This record gives sequence, structure tokens and C-alpha cells, in this order.
Amino acid sequence: MTRFITTTWLLMARALREARRQPANDLGNAFIPLFFYAVTVGAVGGVAREAFGVDDYKGFQLPVALLQGAAGIAGGAGLALTQDIQSGYFEKLMLTSTPRFAIVLGRMLADAVKAFGLSILIIAMALAVGSGFETGPVGMLVLLAGTAAFALAYSGIGVAIALKTGSPQAAQAGFLIFFPLLFLAPTFAPIEVFATWLEVIARANPVTYLIEGQRSLITAGWEPAALAKGAAAIAGIAALTFTLTGLALRGRSR
Repeated sequence: MTRFITTTWLLMARALREARRQPANDLGNAFIPLFFYAVTVGAVGGVAREAFGVDDYKGFQLPVALLQGAAGIAGGAGLALTQDIQSGYFEKLMLTSTPRFAIVLGRMLADAVKAFGLSILIIAMALAVGSGFETGPVGMLVLLAGTAAFALAYSGIGVAIALKTGSPQAAQAGFLIFFPLLFLAPTFAPIEVFATWLEVIARANPVTYLIEGQRSLITAGWEPAALAKGAAAIAGIAALTFTLTGLALRGRSR
């Protein structure tokens, strides 16, 4: 266990150094959620109260920006891993006594750390333009931790694809999977105003419970049921993606 933790830590640090040397790679991950946040709030914020009873639309949209940013970063894990595979570095690690899952977990944890940092920036920007935050500093920490946990869980999609295919183009598809899930959730309006068919889809979508759990921290206060559903959604995503990653890793090691 000590070797696993140490190796994971070292490989996470390596991935973070790569990001620090190439900061331009993460500029899009910051620009896209902030751009969509500004455009959506500007377009809908003025009518949100009358249209569907949302007073703090800036706070209402904040979780969407956070999850967009986290998914963008997590989607890059697979792309970076394909570079290690194509350079031969991954195979060299596989020939050593390095714990197998630590090889991929270190990179996934690095994405969680980057998502945590990006989320601080997004929250700061939202507060600067007038977003409320009902649960205060403690709630912000919970929100940051949840976003980082989602990034860790979601990064397994890109990593599994990278391990299976070794293709940068295929690995990038991991990020694209999130967009349909995001827009089939209560992204722009509460689920109560959805058409019946869309409400049925949204209630089966785990991203719905992520968004609603995070929104409860911002706009409503401490709501244990909403937070528990959000945590369960992250755990379910992690169970699926970690399983896929483990299976893909076993296949590549053979």
C-alpha cells in the first residue's frame, strides 16, 4: 500500500509539472465555462425570476460552469496518456514494479487537482459579478471538493478509451460525452418547468443530481438529501469509469 501511494503521488506530481510547463493547454478549460457562464447569465438572468422563479440566476448557473470546467480538464487525461503510450514511456512503466493502477490514477488525480484550482477561479468570478452563496466558506469547500471528485471520476472515461485504443483522437471523445449529459439536465432552468419527456430523461441523468446538489449549496443552504444524491451520482460515475479503466488497463498489460 505504501508503494502504491508513493508511486501515485509521484506520477501525479509529474502530470502537474507537465501542466505547469504548458499552461496554454488549459486556457480553453478556463475560457469555455466562463464564456458560457457570462453568455447564459446575460441572456437569461434578466427574465429568470419571472420565467421560472429563480432569484439568483448567477448562483443558479455556477454549478454548470464548474462541471463544464471539470469535464474539460478530465477529458484531457486520456489525451495526455496517449502521448505516454506513443512515446513508449507507458510501456517502460509497465515493465517495472510500479503498481499498475497507480500509473493511471496519478494522472487522474492530477486532473482533480487542476479542477480544484480552476473551480476556485470560477467561484471567485461568480462572486465578483454578484452571485450569492448561502452556505458560506464551508459550503464553498464542499463545492470545491465535490467538483474535484467529479473530475477524478469522469477522467476515467478518457483514460479507459486511451488505454483501449492508444489514439489521441478517440481519447478526446471522452470530453464530448459530457455535453449531451449536461444539456439533458436542468442546466438553464429548474427541472419542474421541463416538458414531460425531457423531465423523464433528466431524472434518469446522474448529472442532474450533481447540478442540483451543488446548487443547493449556493442558492438554498444545507440540504442533506440533495447533497447525498449528488454524492451518490459521483460515486456511481466513479464505479463505472474506474471499472472501465481497470478492464482497459488489464487488456493493455496483456
